Amino acid sequence: MSFLSLPFVILISVLLILLFFIKNGKAERLLLLIASYLFYACFDVHALALLFLLSLFTWAGAKLIAGLIKNGQKDSSKKLLIACIFVQVIVLAFFKYAGLFPMPVGLSFYMLQAISLLADTYRGDIKIPSGAEVPEDAPVVPSLLDSLVYIGFFPQVVSGPIVKARDFIPQLSARKKLTLERFSYGIQLFALGAFLKLVMADRLAVCVDKVYDAPLAYSGLTLLLTSVGYSLQLLFDFAGYSDMAIGVAWLLGFDLEKNFNLPYMSVNPSDFWHRWHISLSSWLKDYLYIPLGGSRKGNTRTYINIFLTMVISGLWHGSTVNFLIWGALHGLWQVIHRALTHLHPNNKTEQRTPLLRFRSVISMILSFLAVNFLWIPFRAQTLSDTWTIVSRIVTLKPGIGYYYVYIFIFGAILLIVQLITACKGDSGNPVKPLPLGRMYGKIAFCILIIATLMFAYFGSGAFIYSQF
Repeated sequence: MSFLSLPFVILISVLLILLFFIKNGKAERLLLLIASYLFYACFDVHALALLFLLSLFTWAGAKLIAGLIKNGQKDSSKKLLIACIFVQVIVLAFFKYAGLFPMPVGLSFYMLQAISLLADTYRGDIKIPSGAEVPEDAPVVPSLLDSLVYIGFFPQVVSGPIVKARDFIPQLSARKKLTLERFSYGIQLFALGAFLKLVMADRLAVCVDKVYDAPLAYSGLTLLLTSVGYSLQLLFDFAGYSDMAIGVAWLLGFDLEKNFNLPYMSVNPSDFWHRWHISLSSWLKDYLYIPLGGSRKGNTRTYINIFLTMVISGLWHGSTVNFLIWGALHGLWQVIHRALTHLHPNNKTEQRTPLLRFRSVISMILSFLAVNFLWIPFRAQTLSDTWTIVSRIVTLKPGIGYYYVYIFIFGAILLIVQLITACKGDSGNPVKPLPLGRMYGKIAFCILIIATLMFAYFGSGAFIYSQF
């Protein structure tokens, strides 16, 4: 069941109507669980059993961990935490690397949320909000129902954004009612996401798929432009899904943070990972980089931790050597940048001088070129294809010229948005919610819907990150 399908429209409409009339918190969560499992079953009914069993295992592990902590057995609880996480990683690795069964949809994403539930329970980070419909002496570990809803929450179970247990669990007990303001914000996010996916990402996929399927046939310049096209496609596709997921969550009364913040405006690798797939970057920092030691044990150990974190990120994304190379190169890039920054720290008192502004522009261009080339192994089907594409680009090999106009159109649109942001001196996305109570807001929103229906390309399908 896709976000962009009639069955989903029916599901979310019925769910919102029922939630409007239901006043019991437990009944609300049970309804959310039923809707989530129905949504997931439409993708793969057999994989639903794995989602349920993994959620049940996670809840039981969290409950045991909380019990050991309450009994003063901190060391034992830590060993149990490690054991539970190890089991979950083995399950993910089995499906991702063994090749014996199809990869269950969303496993890579809801596995991270399951680990978050275990870790946040161990740390005591899950808090019960004041005024919630729970006993005052509620245990640190969430209930089984809350755990099942959290791990299987349908707006983001397939492709994220990844939500930490400490951020989501308290919202289950204090779900916000649907208001006109929330409806306006949620529906606009969903509509914007649909535009990014159907009009921009799926049209770019026409060119990208054609060229990447036969890289030896195309010229170096075509391959370079197509690599830029894939950088744009990936951004619009995943940001589109994230916007739709966040929009649906807002309609249901849950606040999820944005997952993208104009990542191609980044001026260095660290800045890029603060803007790209923000929920994954935050998860990696909290549950991998910091537990490894973070930056607390000297520069050498910090560099190792950064590199390992990015390599593991690559392995999480995919099972081929291309993803390993992608993660390792991102890790190496971050290590080199951090080392150079440590040797030559910026003088913050000169940040507004014309020279430093010029440097920022150059850094932005170089950063985009680096990210763009690193997307090549991410997209190429084999290591051989990666080498073919990179070598033909570098040497500007002759071949078929295929210059897809939408790469220039959508690239220009993104560049304009980034220039507006830079001129405003705003670090956030300049695309703000429209005031649907005003006439110009209604007109602009209608134009967005009409443009989506007129220019949507329906020949593609699945979201890129749902394949991970």
